[in-house]
Amino acid sequence: GRCQQTPPRSCPGGPQVLELLPKNSLWVDWLFILNLGQVCVSRRNVPSLLKCAELVEILNHCFEDLEKFIARLQQAAEAKSILDQRSKKKSRSTKKGSKESDFLTKKACPPSEEEFTSIFQKIKYSLCLLHRLQASIAQPSPSELLHHVFLPLQLLVNTTGGTTMAASVVSPGMTKGAVAMLQNDLTAENKQLWTSLGTNWTSPWSVASTYTPVFLDGWQPPKCDSTGKIFQDPIQLQFKHEAAMERQQTRNDNLLVLHFKNSLNSLMGTKYYRCSYDFVARNNSELSVLQGEILAVINSTKRWWKCQNNYDQIGFVPYNILEPAPDQHFPEKPKVHLHTLFHLLQTKRKLAEKRASVHEADGPSTPTSPQLNYHSQPTEVKAWLTAKGFSQEAVHSLGILNAAQLFSLTEEELSTVLPEEGSSVYSNILIEKALLEDIRKASEQQA
Repeated sequence: GRCQQTPPRSCPGGPQVLELLPKNSLWVDWLFILNLGQVCVSRRNVPSLLKCAELVEILNHCFEDLEKFIARLQQAAEAKSILDQRSKKKSRSTKKGSKESDFLTKKACPPSEEEFTSIFQKIKYSLCLLHRLQASIAQPSPSELLHHVFLPLQLLVNTTGGTTMAASVVSPGMTKGAVAMLQNDLTAENKQLWTSLGTNWTSPWSVASTYTPVFLDGWQPPKCDSTGKIFQDPIQLQFKHEAAMERQQTRNDNLLVLHFKNSLNSLMGTKYYRCSYDFVARNNSELSVLQGEILAVINSTKRWWKCQNNYDQIGFVPYNILEPAPDQHFPEKPKVHLHTLFHLLQTKRKLAEKRASVHEADGPSTPTSPQLNYHSQPTEVKAWLTAKGFSQEAVHSLGILNAAQLFSLTEEELSTVLPEEGSSVYSNILIEKALLEDIRKASEQQA
């Protein structure tokens, strides 16, 4: 039957001791030692058999130390019981009896707080080892093994007067795999004990644990493993493996972010739209587009939608020239280099050619001054660039654009096409746009 427990008695300078009766307790059944006959390794991974043997040997030593510790507590409880019985009888002790009494008194004192901490550390370490062996152990099942570990853990918690001491044991940290195993395989009663021990037991560490167990019999793992490589602590290896997996997951998450427009179309509605007409930007906040071009819509709350093209240019486009393109997405994003910007210039030139017929109705432009406006044609842009004293290269490169297209270029784009003059061209464009804005405001005031 189950051993009887009496209220705990305290020993000066140490934790409380539970009196466990009878002498032949259930610990033999609770704490059995694993052996290789209980380890079953898949035929698809036969080389890992020796690796499992190494882990089992370490786990066996953890269990042996736990068994010795429990036996020591049992002996302390028995010695304390004998002393209490003699105290009740108030018998006179002989010299021989005094020596025996001194021996029993020494034996009745429980382990020190440091020793309790050490055994709690080995239990945490054992739980991480069990996770490493989880897929390889055929019998007993992981839940049965955990049950055999949590029985003495419960006794140790009771012996130390509650969860405070166990909960304060920080190292070794718990691996993510061990935490997941405990969440999935513990019984309701054992899970209640586990969660009561706090985050040092229930939350995984994000950095490798530096804990190295020291066994009572002096045993140490071999310096080299079965493959001849320098032995590495299996739990530290598990931390490194989990850190590598987390880095891989981060990379995967970054890829998902990069392709979020494609992956979320079906869940969040269409984010990609196709331009049904050409549109020429009239100011720096608008975006010039070609018919058939695919845009990503950033904000569609107003009549002018904020859009981004495949070159990361952002600007406003009238909503009524856009139609949903749920099956479309940006092709692989091109690198920003010279031919990319020349492609943009070619796009703007196509727009200029298409817009030319619209402006022919107003008659040919024959500017008498180099000042530009949003309707200025490429010939006027050429004249403006020449009048400003820019090089023939600048006149040739930018002279294919009308003023609206020129005004929509950024300083970065201009500097890439014209490294020596890009910034100067951009400054002059800002001046022209400021003048146009002043003219517009003056016209509004006159009206």
